[in-house]
Amino acid sequence: MHDKVQHTARKTAFLISLDPSAGLVNGRRVLIGKKTLPDCGGPLSVPAIDPQVGNSILSAVLAHLSDLHLPFEIAPSPRELAGKRLLSLLSWRLRRSKVHLWSSLEAVMADIRAAQPDLLAISGDLTNLGLPEELENARKWLAGTGFAQTVIPGNHDAMVPMPWSHGPGSWGHHGGMVAPEQPLLRFAGEREDVAIIGLNSAIPTPPFFASGRVGPTQLDTLEGLLQRLGAQNICRVIMIHHPPHPNLVVRRKALEDWHRFSAVVASTGAELILHGHSHRGTITELPGTDIPLIGVTSASHKPDHPEKAAGWNRITISRQETDWSISITRRRLGIDGHMASLPPVQFRRQLSSSDSQTA
Repeated sequence: MHDKVQHTARKTAFLISLDPSAGLVNGRRVLIGKKTLPDCGGPLSVPAIDPQVGNSILSAVLAHLSDLHLPFEIAPSPRELAGKRLLSLLSWRLRRSKVHLWSSLEAVMADIRAAQPDLLAISGDLTNLGLPEELENARKWLAGTGFAQTVIPGNHDAMVPMPWSHGPGSWGHHGGMVAPEQPLLRFAGEREDVAIIGLNSAIPTPPFFASGRVGPTQLDTLEGLLQRLGAQNICRVIMIHHPPHPNLVVRRKALEDWHRFSAVVASTGAELILHGHSHRGTITELPGTDIPLIGVTSASHKPDHPEKAAGWNRITISRQETDWSISITRRRLGIDGHMASLPPVQFRRQLSSSDSQTA
């Protein structure tokens, strides 16, 4: 089925059902920017789900997590500290090592194991300095999650130039990208009608910069993938580290070619875009479209502030007669060490089958 190519027009719809306290605007838009929603409290309840209820068929459950910054002890050699890494090491030792904690990450992973998703969607920054030792530790960590997973690199994983096979390419057997300019494609769920497309936006940058770039090669491939998958009525979930939006991070940390990315996705369509990098659980739209753009907090951040506390997103995707139903439950770590949920967010994205199209 996945190799069949059809050329059909695509139309999308964007409808959100949300708790009134969570920022519903004009009946369709939710939570723009960095506003934090009230905590609902309580553990995540995951009842047995009937894969088909009425006309709705459960397709896949994803666990989106990002910016793990695995807090392994590191002892880089003087040679490895050339250039930008020295500044990053100072930042890690003085501040960030006190923020990214094993206890937070372990709480998040225990919560994910209880939820039993079909796939982990990990949107980058597994390391802190992108050292060979860190990249190998990240590979071992990925090998031990016990889940199917899709993994893309973040800017910390590509801090300095190095052969891809020695960097994030070493994660290839554990859901990673085999080449820096070859988008990752993986199907999730028993029906395999949900596709996760992973892009690499991680590039080495000068000191004090953490910007990213996708580049024309990946964008050309992405355009073809989105067209082909859309023609087959596959739910298309794009995952990228840097948010393709001008207002979610400062300019020195932004995606350089977000305009081109937005133009490609706007012309071909997608059902959902996941990102990391900002360490914020934001919900907004890809500029110029109604495509949901979803961020998540760092999976290892200490729970000292509700906007930054460690968390993950449970994304449930179900297929209905004429659209996709996408439900997002945002899980956050509280100062008491327990995970709790924010108000759920739901989207509907129209299928592109010929029966549902209009001229």
